[in-house]
Amino acid sequence: MKKKTIAMLLAAVMSVSAVLTGCGQSSGGAGASGETAEQNAPAAQGDSNDTVLDIGERTKITALLKGTESTEQFQVFDHLLSNFCQENGLEYEIELVNDMQDYFTKLQMYINSNTLPDIYGCPNGTLSRACLDIDAMVDVGAELKRNGYYDKMNGAIIDFLTDADDGNLYLFPQGLYCEYFMYRTDLFEQAGVTDAPTTWAEFEEACQKIAATGEIPVIVGGSDAWQLMRYLSFSPWRVTGDDFITNYQAGTDSFSDNDSAKYAVELLNRLGTEGYFEPGFASVDFTSACNLFFGGTGAIFYTGSGQIGLAEEMYDEGKLGFFPVPDTEGMDNMSTNVPIHAGFAEGFNKATYDATMQAFFDYMCENFSEACYTKAQIFSPFNEDLPEGLPQLYYDTQPMFATAETAWTSWDDKLDSDVLTKIVDEQQKLAQGIVTPNDFISTCDSLISK
Repeated sequence: MKKKTIAMLLAAVMSVSAVLTGCGQSSGGAGASGETAEQNAPAAQGDSNDTVLDIGERTKITALLKGTESTEQFQVFDHLLSNFCQENGLEYEIELVNDMQDYFTKLQMYINSNTLPDIYGCPNGTLSRACLDIDAMVDVGAELKRNGYYDKMNGAIIDFLTDADDGNLYLFPQGLYCEYFMYRTDLFEQAGVTDAPTTWAEFEEACQKIAATGEIPVIVGGSDAWQLMRYLSFSPWRVTGDDFITNYQAGTDSFSDNDSAKYAVELLNRLGTEGYFEPGFASVDFTSACNLFFGGTGAIFYTGSGQIGLAEEMYDEGKLGFFPVPDTEGMDNMSTNVPIHAGFAEGFNKATYDATMQAFFDYMCENFSEACYTKAQIFSPFNEDLPEGLPQLYYDTQPMFATAETAWTSWDDKLDSDVLTKIVDEQQKLAQGIVTPNDFISTCDSLISK
């Protein structure tokens, strides 16, 4: 049995949207049930498929997820919950909210009233901290160690979701998402570029040769803030991990004082002003950029596992290659060179985490990889053998990140919203040559207090 609900935010819900600006601070104690996982009987040991659950008075598992019925998170959890509940005589209800701001409003409402569902989508940051403040998060890391799946999880995914304050893991990944560059093999050959670049100096040399043939070296969705910001953050990430952006936000580091950050500023300026990006790149969004590149325009495009479906045919025909984020020459780069993140992660409500929910957690871990590949077409966060029948790009790109230990650090997750907005404005000007690298550095360093 199953029951799905597509959430429509009512006026009463929207009236509390301002709570988001309060950084999700709230207070509270135990959940409505008055019970925690410790107060409930533990799940039976062994294979959950062979265990008859004593579900007590529970009749339903509830979930709140961001997206629609076509999004990856829903496809995975709908599949898992449907099978588990059918086997155990339960119903389940998935509440969906598509718009990001509306979702945050809805989640905050549940936090404020301490009525979170059994499972809820939650980004690692302010909202997860608010859930911790009301003791509404199961220690997922401890549960993964209990059932033997912690050591199977990709190290970079663990790094991405580890709580910065106490070092615990409270969120379960939506999947494993990786990013890398794709390139047109024919345009590289035409320009005399024999090898994929491994440093930014080689990257720029390849761009120069490609431009000389009359082709566009790089396609970028410049109107989407994250696309240009990737070029601004690649070098600091490879050299410092999350240290630069964390320390910049704290006022203990700056663009002018950090060589890797300064390098990135100059790199973005050169790529834009030398004409290596497509004409009008500042007004091209990511979807349009995808259409340009996979439609046959441009030699290089920063993309990733989310676009394997678009790249599959060209890759199988030998028209596309791929390479990770280049090294910053002359600096000490970390070994991880593929940005990895966990998508929109999930929390489990500690107040309702009874024996049935623990059994579902074990069932989820046992079947998560299968659901990722067959239902959502995304990489599993577990380092398990890939199933047969996937596009070849899955098998060929996986070795780049299988042993990665350091996660991607997304600046838009770290920066205050007002600082982020101003840096986005300045990076547009920097890439178009409206401001110089020194102007950019001076302006951005003035945004933080030392």
